[in-house]
Amino acid sequence: MPQPADVWPPQPWDIAFARFAEHDAWYVGDTATLADIYQGKSGPTTHVRSGVPYRGGVIGALSKMWWGQRQDTADNRMKMHLPVPADIAQLSADLLFAEAPKIRYPKPDNVAAAEQAAGGKPAAQWKHPGQDRLDTIMGSDEAHAEMLNGGELSASSGGTYWAVTWDEALRDHVWFRAFSHDCAIPEFRYGVLTGVTLWTEYDTTDRGGAVYRLLERHGPGLITYELHEGGPANLGRPVPMSTLPETAHYESLRSAAELEPFADAPDLAALANPAVTVATGVPKLAVKYMPNVRPSRDWRKLGPLANLGRSDYAGIEDLFDKIDQAWSSLMRDLENGQGRLTVPEQMLDTGKPGEGATFDVNRSVYVGVQTLASSEKLADQIVNTQFDIRVQEHLETIDALKREIATTCGYSPVHLGLRDVQQAQRTATEVTADLSDSERTRDKKALYAKPALAELAQVALAIDGIVFPGKGGQWFDELPDVEFAEVSQVDPLKNAQTISMLDAARAVSTLTRVRMAGQVPDEEIESEVQRIRDEDALGAMRDPASALFDATEHEDEEPDDGDEQQLAGAAAGTA
Repeated sequence: MPQPADVWPPQPWDIAFARFAEHDAWYVGDTATLADIYQGKSGPTTHVRSGVPYRGGVIGALSKMWWGQRQDTADNRMKMHLPVPADIAQLSADLLFAEAPKIRYPKPDNVAAAEQAAGGKPAAQWKHPGQDRLDTIMGSDEAHAEMLNGGELSASSGGTYWAVTWDEALRDHVWFRAFSHDCAIPEFRYGVLTGVTLWTEYDTTDRGGAVYRLLERHGPGLITYELHEGGPANLGRPVPMSTLPETAHYESLRSAAELEPFADAPDLAALANPAVTVATGVPKLAVKYMPNVRPSRDWRKLGPLANLGRSDYAGIEDLFDKIDQAWSSLMRDLENGQGRLTVPEQMLDTGKPGEGATFDVNRSVYVGVQTLASSEKLADQIVNTQFDIRVQEHLETIDALKREIATTCGYSPVHLGLRDVQQAQRTATEVTADLSDSERTRDKKALYAKPALAELAQVALAIDGIVFPGKGGQWFDELPDVEFAEVSQVDPLKNAQTISMLDAARAVSTLTRVRMAGQVPDEEIESEVQRIRDEDALGAMRDPASALFDATEHEDEEPDDGDEQQLAGAAAGTA
């Protein structure tokens, strides 16, 4: 665990956490934090120009961002944010987890070989002994929702940590939670996660309190919980879990051996050792790391930071900034586009002393002032000023920036709401190809998600077997398969036509046709194939040109009246 006097976050993670804070501000749409970051308020200034403080070097370059430009207090311009970063994070999560991945144990080779030797007919429906419990843990709607949550966090921050959790008072099975990059300090060896400290922050400074951090240190087979009382930039000293009502329940996790010396005064156990250690019973980490994508370009040479994933926002922060600038400019045009009247002073109504003069736009009768001009020309002195609202120019600029963002992130522009003006003239194949960029990016991210979810399922099932014995959970050496759905769904009519043509050409088997149809669950495919074979079992077709076919057909025929007369005449002639 970190020492009480340590600054938080510890080095070199302070470098990464500064970037996490920047990307989190874009993801949340926190314009106040964006202004503080890009104006350099989060660190010391290096020089002052015209009374305005600046920071030199790389950080000073951030002040060139539109959000980093200081605004005069007399300037009433509004700065607005367009939530494109949040849309990208949601798009990434939807591409991966909009449809829940199938996490299933594959059929062993010996079972498949036995069925193949039996002609492909399954003797009985095979199911892995841990599959039902695995479906409860990883296949529920709650698990699906948590995957979507982790997908967004991964895209915005660069990675997600999946942590196995259990509480017998809440659920009768284990489950998992998603932690973002900015809530964890990992430990890697050869690029493999060997330990991690997760934390949850409770800020009570608004009530005159301190910043409390619940640290959750995960090692192989052990989880250690500690509550620290500190400040915004330091960890502080460890305090008992009962200090906060949100963490008091962790005291119930102490083992009987730990409480035995304090049998007469159990409360003294927390004072003697504020940390609470829990054994998982499984010699593996109860946390798995899912990077968004690699490599991390900024930190690929910075030791432990090189193992972190890369955010979708990396390198395109200035594009987000320019989109907000263009959107705010359009809104400013909208305000300036309101009609303005310039009227002569004699048309103003003078109020009480100190109230100034006003102009009544609904007034219909005015008295001309002869000293200024004739009443007929008085109307010419009212000038209507109307500025253009440059809608098309602004929207085209925003679309161009969004298209560049989509290209850099690897997503298809159509997924960011961009349409091709000639799309109506394109073929169906070309329209479907518009999704190819997103599909390719999704497949790359799935390479990191599959092993993380498979190992998470293995550990969760093992811990579940210890915490909730007799319900199907236990340690299995084999990893389950993780299968993601396709991004673009196949047209059912087109798919049926393809299957029909392949069947007519005798180019595919019945098993392949059933799989291509995609209407039968994987575990029932072989049974469906057998049912089709049973329904089609009508015997072998006979060749109409064969002698056997002629003989059989003539044996079954009954002569009609004309044939009987011909046969009778032939018999009489013979006689």
